[in-house]
Amino acid sequence: MLEYIDTNTKKYKNKKMIKKLKRKRAEKKARHYALRNAPSAYDEAILSWIAPETIKHDRGILWQIIITIIILASVGLSFYYNNATFAIAIIMFIVVYYLAHLEHPKDVEIKISNIGIKVGSRKYPYNRVKSFWVVYEPPYVKILYIRVTGEVVSDIAIQLDGQSPSPIRELLIEKIPELEGETEKFSDILFRLFKI
Repeated sequence: MLEYIDTNTKKYKNKKMIKKLKRKRAEKKARHYALRNAPSAYDEAILSWIAPETIKHDRGILWQIIITIIILASVGLSFYYNNATFAIAIIMFIVVYYLAHLEHPKDVEIKISNIGIKVGSRKYPYNRVKSFWVVYEPPYVKILYIRVTGEVVSDIAIQLDGQSPSPIRELLIEKIPELEGETEKFSDILFRLFKI
């Protein structure tokens, strides 16, 4: 015996269920956003300043010409040596680099409190920060580095911008050890020299 199924009723129930699921998902996102951005002890800052996420380097026409020659030579040599995969990798790297550098670096608020360091919305409690060091060679380098456990990138570079490093050092040395003699990371030196 065959049963009659009303397809219109079934479609209506499915649409209703989908709307209900979307509403629940939106509510969950809103709760997560509210919890993540709710005021916390990190916001009771002893020191705070605003600095760019990264330094945007001024690249002149000479830099653009040299990079274009290097890219064309690399792609040309990869095809000459019958290595199309390398050429595709170079082209993909250029596309990703271009897309990543379309926007200017965002200004983030850095807060140092009694329980940790907050950079934008990222929070680093002192129990996860192994050490810190300051590289201050104005006007080129003004960076606070913190070494963090449990992160993909363990050394976090925080721009000091116009902030004096002395009060930062005095505050952090009470909470976490300072790595004396540490310098700017080699990759950061290369990025700065080649304006990448």
